[in-house]
Amino acid sequence: MKKQILILAMLTLALLFSATNMSFGQPLNPENDYLDAVPTCPAAIPLTCATGTGLNPVPGVEYPYTITAPDAGTVYWFVTDDPTQIMTAPSTFTANIDPGDGTGDYLLDSDAAYNVLANTSLTVNLTWKSFNGTANQVLLVAYVVNASGCTDNIEVFRIVPTYSFTLDIAGLDETGVVGTTECVGNIQSASYDGTDLNVVYGDNYVFFIVTAANWQTSWMPSWTTANSTLGASTITSVEWAYADEATNTGAWNAVTDPVLASHYTTIVNNGFISEACIVVRVEVSHAATETLATESIVLGINGNMEDPETAGSYTLYPDLDEGPAGQPCVNNVTDEATYTITPRPTMTAVTPTPFENKLP
Repeated sequence: MKKQILILAMLTLALLFSATNMSFGQPLNPENDYLDAVPTCPAAIPLTCATGTGLNPVPGVEYPYTITAPDAGTVYWFVTDDPTQIMTAPSTFTANIDPGDGTGDYLLDSDAAYNVLANTSLTVNLTWKSFNGTANQVLLVAYVVNASGCTDNIEVFRIVPTYSFTLDIAGLDETGVVGTTECVGNIQSASYDGTDLNVVYGDNYVFFIVTAANWQTSWMPSWTTANSTLGASTITSVEWAYADEATNTGAWNAVTDPVLASHYTTIVNNGFISEACIVVRVEVSHAATETLATESIVLGINGNMEDPETAGSYTLYPDLDEGPAGQPCVNNVTDEATYTITPRPTMTAVTPTPFENKLP
């Protein structure tokens, strides 16, 4: 009988302890500063203002280049930025030719017709990198020798890429699923000193996911939280992590660290990324704030792609957004997402009154 009473008492204590660790239906788990699961990157939203053509290609997209040449025997396709020495003598060409395998400055990829003197195909398929086609005279050359080999001809295409680096942002909950709302963090401690109830309120870590499309080598993020509505809470840090590293501590990077294409080993194409994401976490401190009203964390994101011609420079290639209908893309829009922190219950003494004084 005593044993049964002891077991019953222990169960009662366990239930009481469990109850004291619940706050209005919320489990009092420590506030996560990392995700519970690796998120899936939301798809990038394509720009309608940045449609490419063969002469103004979107980087990372394959384009066909075709000619007609009656009685053509061979067609020598090659890319050069050496406009004054395309040919220096009969059947003698510049040595400054992009290899077409992604190791050069201009081409990500090419097909079997590229840079082959004996090629007979009237079409070549090419995929371009990002580069400044205005400052650089990048030429696709088609050199034709007729079937009998007694004469030749040459034409060039001037290539000026259509720049299309974009960023898209969304809220993310701790499970790694797109979401925009969570409860305010739980109280960390409470004590009574004979006069006052002293409370230490917790933090919230809120997460966002940013999809970056059409970039190469690296890009540098920048953030703003200026449009947030916080009451007396404060934002104490903004950091980012690669999506596959956001599920543990210690993998978070400062806002001054660039996002590297080399991290995405399964999707990087000679330094080019068509679409990949990072996770951003924002720490919101409620240490002295009861948080009885809804708070809105508004994170704005901008970015600059690394200059293909100047390593480590992040000034000339900002992310783009849609301009007015039918107009060119713009680079003066800050992409934003809002995350809502819902408040604690407001408690009012009815009978008896009053509560003891609470600090802060």
